[in-house]
Amino acid sequence: MTKVTKSIEIEASPEKVFALMLDAQKMNEITKGSLEGEITSKGPIGVGTTIHYIGKSGGQQAEFDMEITEFVKDKRLSNRTIGASKLKMTGTWTLEPTAKGTKLAVTYDYELPYSILGKIVDKLRVSKAMEKDTEKELSGIKKALEA
Repeated sequence: MTKVTKSIEIEASPEKVFALMLDAQKMNEITKGSLEGEITSKGPIGVGTTIHYIGKSGGQQAEFDMEITEFVKDKRLSNRTIGASKLKMTGTWTLEPTAKGTKLAVTYDYELPYSILGKIVDKLRVSKAMEKDTEKELSGIKKALEA
């Protein structure tokens, strides 16, 4: 599996950062062009909530479903791919209070399909694009909250 870990400090409380992360419409605006999601389950967002994503990274189009596996309000959110997706991925978002606001850290662990070919494509293109997309996503969250 490939791991991507990035973090950023945001001048906003963990409560405000977490609330933005749960706002699908605002997050879609922040990640437009690389990843857009739609909540596909009913009820309040929490463990078991499912989201359908359509995205593009490193020139690769992807469509997959994820399920929230951990939900600690204002502190931590984890998810994993489910269903028929060939992409295997987990993601964890951690929020820590700081003197200026919040340190938001994200870790993605993923594995592309197709064995050796997937590993080659990952090394040549996808891992770099995932890092860039993750940095863009974090910067977008920061910009939206500090505006």
